[in-house]
Amino acid sequence: MVTKGSVLVVDDEVNLCRILGAKLAKSGYNVVAVHDGVQAVERVRESDFDVVLLDLILPKMDGLTALAQIRALRSALPVIVMTACESAEALEVAKSHGVSAYVNKPFDLDSLVLLVQDISRRSTPCAGRKVADSSVLFAKNQAVTLEIQNDGGVKVYPSCVFDKDERTLSVLAPCTEQGLVEVLPLTSVRVGLAAKDAHYSFTSRVIQCGTEPEHILVLDKPGVIYRAQRREHCRLPLRVPIRYSAYSEDSTLDEDYRLGETRDLSLGGMSVVVPDEILPGEMLRVELRPKTREDVISVVAKVMRAGPSGEADAPGNLLGCRFTQSDESLRKLLDN
Repeated sequence: MVTKGSVLVVDDEVNLCRILGAKLAKSGYNVVAVHDGVQAVERVRESDFDVVLLDLILPKMDGLTALAQIRALRSALPVIVMTACESAEALEVAKSHGVSAYVNKPFDLDSLVLLVQDISRRSTPCAGRKVADSSVLFAKNQAVTLEIQNDGGVKVYPSCVFDKDERTLSVLAPCTEQGLVEVLPLTSVRVGLAAKDAHYSFTSRVIQCGTEPEHILVLDKPGVIYRAQRREHCRLPLRVPIRYSAYSEDSTLDEDYRLGETRDLSLGGMSVVVPDEILPGEMLRVELRPKTREDVISVVAKVMRAGPSGEADAPGNLLGCRFTQSDESLRKLLDN
């Protein structure tokens, strides 16, 4: 295997270093791992690295001090900061030293490897560049779903991350048209996050219910985050008008349909912006209308994720959908 470069991994979590090292080595990198700030500086002084992955919370010498000394030794060495630290001041100091990127723990290994590949190809670091959303898991304001068991049944509610620290994750308490949903301490909650590359989830328990400044649920941070629903088909960034309605065996779109538009499209699914609030798990009958009525493509889609569109010119909700039934003409559209 042709070596792509060398990476220094600095983290006091030995198991994380082993896992990350194995992942990078499999991708073609030579990897050296150390577990404190003093060792990190010594390694940079002794050897040439293409990228350094640096935790901020380290024994013997903290990450910020190590970063400053690394910069004194090699001013242009790309450094990616990995941290569970929520101190805005610490991140500002890190950025002042010209870090190439920073990622919040826990992060997705595949996306971090892609980030290393991207940065290692550059000759100089790009100060303050933040990793793509798909790499930063359960960050502030990210849309999530909460699966909660109430009154003998399980319901799924949209929510978002409110805050987090080293031990807990806070999310906005679920709310319906009838008002706030009561969730008691010790209630089991399954949290889901739909990123661009996969769906992430973990199960935790409510350890505290807060009311100021927002109604929030404080959850134990998970030891394990599960990754699923890796896409089989590449999605193309296509904007295609659609009309849709709730699906049933005997329903038709001529009965009660609404309008929306795709944001990406593949043989297996799509992302669409719609005016309605639709929860994960619901089924939709959809017509894609690329040009004229003769070009209509019919599909049945299951909503896998949902959240605000975040688009000023297209307010509404962004749905991630997986097709359960599709038209062969969809392949022709994507091939064109």
